Amino acid sequence: MKFPKRKILFVATLVIATSIGGVFAYHSFQAQAQSVVAESDRPQLEAMNRNGSELVVRAFAVETRWGAAGARHSYTGTLQPRYQASVAFRVAGKISERLVEVGQHIQKGQALFRLDPVDIELQLRVAEADQVSAQSQLKQFTSEEARLLQLRSSNSVSQSDYDMGLANRDVGKARADAADRRLTLAKNQRTYCDLLADADGLITSIQAEAGQVVNVGQTVLQLTQTNELEAVVSLPENLVSEVKSLSAVATFWSMPSLELPAELRELSPMADPISRTYDAKFRLKQMSPDLAIGMTVSIALNSTAEDGLCIPITSIAARNNSPIVWRIESSSGSVEAVPIEIKEYRNETAVVRGEFKSGDCIVSAGVQRIDEKSRVRVWESKK
Repeated sequence: MKFPKRKILFVATLVIATSIGGVFAYHSFQAQAQSVVAESDRPQLEAMNRNGSELVVRAFAVETRWGAAGARHSYTGTLQPRYQASVAFRVAGKISERLVEVGQHIQKGQALFRLDPVDIELQLRVAEADQVSAQSQLKQFTSEEARLLQLRSSNSVSQSDYDMGLANRDVGKARADAADRRLTLAKNQRTYCDLLADADGLITSIQAEAGQVVNVGQTVLQLTQTNELEAVVSLPENLVSEVKSLSAVATFWSMPSLELPAELRELSPMADPISRTYDAKFRLKQMSPDLAIGMTVSIALNSTAEDGLCIPITSIAARNNSPIVWRIESSSGSVEAVPIEIKEYRNETAVVRGEFKSGDCIVSAGVQRIDEKSRVRVWESKK
């Protein structure tokens, strides 16, 4: 079936005219919709970029409290006392009384345990009797030696008799000295029946009770000194060579606002066979009454030699072949270019110098889309 050419031409013309009319009607509708924008939306439109958009970026809050480059490394451990002693009696005997409890703070010289003093008292009486006997013998031998010396001057006794008297006097003097020392030892042992604290501290464990017979040196309690605490953490082997050159700050999980300076006191020369880490002990330079043994502590390490701030690498942009960062004005959303000097690149951060104040916010993602005419809105802040 064949259609006339005129009819085909008429249909094509009709289709084209309909399409042109639809396009014109669409643009007219859009123009009318834009013209009815509410007056209340105009301030928001004025706050946008000149190209009609507002950039959404991420921001990083600059912290200058670390002085150099912020916390370069951070490791978590526990708070432990530097000095901890296993306390024991210096004499054997039967415990007659326990005077302390676990968790009790004690003072230097305070009594902790007492032994039954009956046997020690008997030994003291024996030592006193031995001293009296030795002194009496010494007095007798001394008088005998003086008499023989007088007789020897008139040749009434032989030289050997005098020498025998002189030797007896010397032996008596030695025995008297020994008896004096045995008496002193017996008196000391009597005082050892009362176990006294050598220093102020905290009782962390008790391992003996009243009625128990203990030997010399057998541990009866654990005493820790709380006047000097230290943070014990495990360091990886790649940090062992430089940890001595890093400054340390101790923070506490239960008290986030508390920060205390610390210094490395001891570093284990051998790695743990399982974790392959090295135990490090950091002494706290300052103390707080709120600290307790066993608390969770974190040691933040940073280099004292660096002079700069640690920021994300993604914050760095370039202008005129010079590195910059974009500082955000929180009230208006405008940005300002801050020239920086890059001191060191790290895995995800860089150490830089620049005119920053603590609390400044800089763009940390999306810097490639920003210029000085841009306005931004922070989607998420990172510290």
